Amino acid sequence: MPNATALLDERSIVDTLAALVRINSITNHEQAIADWMANHLAAIGLRDVTRLPVPESGDTVLGWIDGPADGPTFCLNFHLDTFGVFNGWTTNPFEPVIDGDRMYGLGVHDMKAGGACILAAAGALVKSAAPLRGRVLIACTTDEENWSRGAHALIASGALRGCIGALVPEPTPYGSLRIGARGRHVITIHLKGRSAHIAFEDPLAINSAHDAARVIAVLADTPGLGLREDPLFGLRSGLGVTGVHSGGEMILVPEEARIIVDRHLLPGETLEEALVHLRGLIARAGIGGTCTLTWDKRPTPAPGAFVVPPEGDFVRTVRRIQEVELGRPVDLTIARSVADVNHIAVHGGVPTLTCGPWGGNTCAANEWVDLAALLPVARIHVETVLAMLAKP
Repeated sequence: MPNATALLDERSIVDTLAALVRINSITNHEQAIADWMANHLAAIGLRDVTRLPVPESGDTVLGWIDGPADGPTFCLNFHLDTFGVFNGWTTNPFEPVIDGDRMYGLGVHDMKAGGACILAAAGALVKSAAPLRGRVLIACTTDEENWSRGAHALIASGALRGCIGALVPEPTPYGSLRIGARGRHVITIHLKGRSAHIAFEDPLAINSAHDAARVIAVLADTPGLGLREDPLFGLRSGLGVTGVHSGGEMILVPEEARIIVDRHLLPGETLEEALVHLRGLIARAGIGGTCTLTWDKRPTPAPGAFVVPPEGDFVRTVRRIQEVELGRPVDLTIARSVADVNHIAVHGGVPTLTCGPWGGNTCAANEWVDLAALLPVARIHVETVLAMLAKP
């Protein structure tokens, strides 16, 4: 019986990655890559390949590596979609370009490289016919960069029942294992004033655009914003303005304004605490009108914060495998932002870790991945499956 890791071939992983980059899979345009993925999973020998429709996006695609039906499931997950094309690309973003040890292309780092690693790992596990005490689920999700509707289709399908863990190759700094992530809520600050003809300087008028500016000034100028800090992982909560809307070209004092705030929470921090904190900051602004807050107007639940216990067998197993593969100590971290991992862990109830390729310019022009990362990441995924589903 051949060793599964010995069956991994770096050139094949690079070729698969190049093929994925050539497929435009910007969020809400993922059907072409979903079709490719369904055919590929079947071609490498996965069983029960299934499509889960995600309207206006593209199918989430599942495939299985056989094992005892009454045993546990272990999941390898990656998402199929990418952000759009940002200004500044010096190459065709849909044509992979190799320059030295780097490959450039849209989504090459987030996260088509990770996807290529999982596909290689899945093919090697099938070819090796390694004896497992359960099944391996390969889950290729859509809409991750938007609402994670693909992840929720996966959860709703029941495929994660009996799942003892998930490993996801999202972009990860070299030598790091992410054992959790901050959560995220989008909060809208609604400001209401009193309109009047702007030319007459009515003393009773309350300009909501001015109130918005006062609030933003507090959010911009308060050192640290009084956010919670986590000394274990060296992170604090996050708060930032992502949008401001008020008034127009009419000859009126703007009566309403909206400020959109992105609020990242640490594990253990609640939305209620975040709302109380934000109201306190708004109170410092001395606005003339009234203020109300709404949050999370979205088709899926908000991505909650989580952390997998660092002393548990799952974390210790993956960390040990990673340290052997990289030949160096591995740091335990949590992600600054959110991904499908939040939904799989919090709403799917599956312990989820992140270990993926390293690279750069993620969510920017000229995105790249270090090709030297591909084979080690694929090996780590194979070895994790073998360890987690080893027969006693």
